[in-house]
Amino acid sequence: MIDAISLVQPKQPKGTGWAQEDVRMLQTLYPIQGWSHVSGIYCLSAVEVADEEGRPKLGPEYHLSISMHGNRCTSAEAAFALHAFDLEDAKEDNHVPSGKVRNFWRPVADNLSGHECPCKDEEPAMIEDKGDYVWRGVSHGK
Repeated sequence: MIDAISLVQPKQPKGTGWAQEDVRMLQTLYPIQGWSHVSGIYCLSAVEVADEEGRPKLGPEYHLSISMHGNRCTSAEAAFALHAFDLEDAKEDNHVPSGKVRNFWRPVADNLSGHECPCKDEEPAMIEDKGDYVWRGVSHGK
């Protein structure tokens, strides 16, 4: 296993009912932590650098993946988790059809908070759960 070393560590939840989970089986090159809540919400909190062609260089970003009992959570459940992790300004960006988690991103640099991924303008939006879950595939131009 590779131990990810970073000056910026993943966000940790505030409030009661949270327990840290063992995620050592996830071999990543970036720091990651798993957290479960008594309500059934499960989060993976990480710091990543999304270095993709055509994507602005934002530096490290907080990435919070949220599920409920191993399935997709609602927007309200996601809002609860985002508040606990102090990531209310993170932007949702999913790229998995029928995904079981919702993915939220926020640049570590405060002045870049609110940044929207260019994929939201370039890739077609697929809508599920009566509009509560949106994911984007790869655009035809790439």
